[in-house]
Amino acid sequence: WKSIYSRNCNRLWLSHIGLASKLDMHNAYDIRTKGKDMFQPNMESMKGKVEPRTWRRSASLLRETIDKLIMEKIDAKTLISCTNTFHIADLGCATGPNTFSLVEDIIKSIDTSLQSNSTKPEFLVFFNDLPSNDFNTLFTSLPPDRSYFAVGVPGSFYSRILPQSSVHIVLTVGATHWLSSVPKEVLDKSSKAWNKGKVHYSNASEEVVKAYEEQFGRDMERFLEARAKEIVSGGLLVVGMCGIPLGMPFSNLADSIMYNSMADVLIQMQSQGLISEEQVDTFNVPIYSASPEEVTVLVEKNGCFTIEFMELMDPTAWLKRPMDVEDVRQWIVCIKATMGSLFINHFGDHLLDDIFDRLTTKLVGLTEKVESSYREKVMLFFALKRK
Repeated sequence: WKSIYSRNCNRLWLSHIGLASKLDMHNAYDIRTKGKDMFQPNMESMKGKVEPRTWRRSASLLRETIDKLIMEKIDAKTLISCTNTFHIADLGCATGPNTFSLVEDIIKSIDTSLQSNSTKPEFLVFFNDLPSNDFNTLFTSLPPDRSYFAVGVPGSFYSRILPQSSVHIVLTVGATHWLSSVPKEVLDKSSKAWNKGKVHYSNASEEVVKAYEEQFGRDMERFLEARAKEIVSGGLLVVGMCGIPLGMPFSNLADSIMYNSMADVLIQMQSQGLISEEQVDTFNVPIYSASPEEVTVLVEKNGCFTIEFMELMDPTAWLKRPMDVEDVRQWIVCIKATMGSLFINHFGDHLLDDIFDRLTTKLVGLTEKVESSYREKVMLFFALKRK
């Protein structure tokens, strides 16, 4: 698959930070016109589908941290001493406009760090997403007054997408919590991890949780191996994704209520003959929320990076206030926008509205439960420096 929720709801949170952002209605239905192949939904992109002001509010949580990292951890003058061109890559760019805002922020920070340098560098930005991404829309949306050259790079970020030692800063927000595929064990009827009647590892057996965890581990290993080859020594890798405190059961999170309700809706529709039992049992959402400790182990195993920052953050300020029915409705709008292609490919376009109308009704009835759930430190943000 790759990584979806990602970028829609804060680009991540783009889901989960599906919980965290509110979309405009146009974007909520835009996904329906871009149904992806069953195992290639646009999971690496989605940030471009978030209402711009919402994304900026969420992005403000990162802007100060990223600026500080660039000022303190990047020796920009040395990095560009041979070429005078600074290379930035945004992985899971979607179609904008949110990707453009982050890129401009990074460029401003680099310019600030180079004020004493007599020669102002040029900037080249690699916009990456799956080949099925609408790059035409991306490029026609580029700011006319941008301060950088732009290049499109199609391909999965779970493999190499750029030349060796070719980029100085790599950014991906709201993408890497999407697994490259549903763990094969949860689809195997003979496996102890067979996830019958559920759509996620939330409230599932230990075997299912382990299958998701191991799939995330394999994916992140591949991701780090690829970035280690592409980023220059001294360069920076910045990642934002769904996270969870170490040891906390996923069932404590608001998203757990959503996944359980989603399974209930599908089972109800199965009982009414609208979908088959096999369709229900083979539908799983490939999203995994990792703890800082899990990622730290994987980074240390890779051995090519030093950890400059690793922290769980609040995805957005509005989560700190009590949620009401309208908040829940907007949450489902975000979920539909980011996950719609999964449902279309598995159950058909004709059932999408019915599924989410039922899900909205069910979750609205659970507003108090959602409001009392854990929804604070659910965004994992980390920065790695290439050795």
